[in-house]
Amino acid sequence: MNKDTKVTAAIIGLGRWGQNLVDSTKADPENGLLFTHAMTRTKSKVVEYCIKNSLTLADSFEDILSNDAIEAVVLATPHSQHCNQIKSAAAAGKHVFVEKPYTLSLKDGIDAATACKDSGVKLAVGFNRRFLPAYNQLEKLLVSQKLGTAMHIEGNFSGSFGYNYTADMWRGSNEENPAGGMGAMGIHILDLMVHLLGTVKTVMAYSSRRVVTSLVDDTTTALIEFTSGATASLTTMTATSPTWKMHLYGSKGSAFLPNQHSIEVNIIDTETEKTNFEIVDTLAIELDTFAQSVRGRCVYPVKISEALAGVSTMESIAKAAKIGAKTSVNSNFSGL
Repeated sequence: MNKDTKVTAAIIGLGRWGQNLVDSTKADPENGLLFTHAMTRTKSKVVEYCIKNSLTLADSFEDILSNDAIEAVVLATPHSQHCNQIKSAAAAGKHVFVEKPYTLSLKDGIDAATACKDSGVKLAVGFNRRFLPAYNQLEKLLVSQKLGTAMHIEGNFSGSFGYNYTADMWRGSNEENPAGGMGAMGIHILDLMVHLLGTVKTVMAYSSRRVVTSLVDDTTTALIEFTSGATASLTTMTATSPTWKMHLYGSKGSAFLPNQHSIEVNIIDTETEKTNFEIVDTLAIELDTFAQSVRGRCVYPVKISEALAGVSTMESIAKAAKIGAKTSVNSNFSGL
């Protein structure tokens, strides 16, 4: 395929988030990813959307995989389906972009990553907050040692999604969303923590359902111990006002992200420096970066080993919340 052409892709799953992904590329004429096909569970719900966005609506995933005109698949499907869909796509020679959570178990994550590696196709996981300018500035501060040795990090990603979930929705089931809002929101903060501080050694967690009527817990909090010795606290709630914040404490000072677009840096014995960043479309950026990686122009920034670390940690958080005890985290996924 000509390296100067856009990467042709099919969106698998055209619910709210799948449409957000398509919309982000349509609003960016220079985006390297071009959605040409779609497949979803209930075709009748998206016929008009597909016509409006010039998407050919396929009857099945198999039809997508057998189409030589499609180079990549973008998965916005139930979490439990990711592993088998990734392996099938890899066997068909399709590159894969998969929404978080990558998988629900470390075993599935390793199997899917191995399939892509063996088939020589690209595999990217959709953690769009990696592309936030405010977060990138925080990372630079840590790498430059301006904050000193990383000691502790606090994070909270919460919202009111839980009020909209019902028992007949896949997002409203414990099987697809163990540990409450971890799969929908908390996993984003966890990914940033893993990227900054490395693999996780142990977790303690508490999760409960206090006010929502679905089966998914609405309040989840975890205490995390990293292999490096740093610690973290992570909270996610599905029945409160929108919240997104992260605070990294180092031996020389701290950096606080009160939201996704600003940072407050407080070095010991100096005045706090506040910086606001331009709001960017992180969905469009991550999909373009995926396309550029397929064309060999860059390396997608979310390493598969980091995605696996996140999966293993989320799996352990769910287990710790269930048994009420500190739980070790498996980090045996070297080479991926």
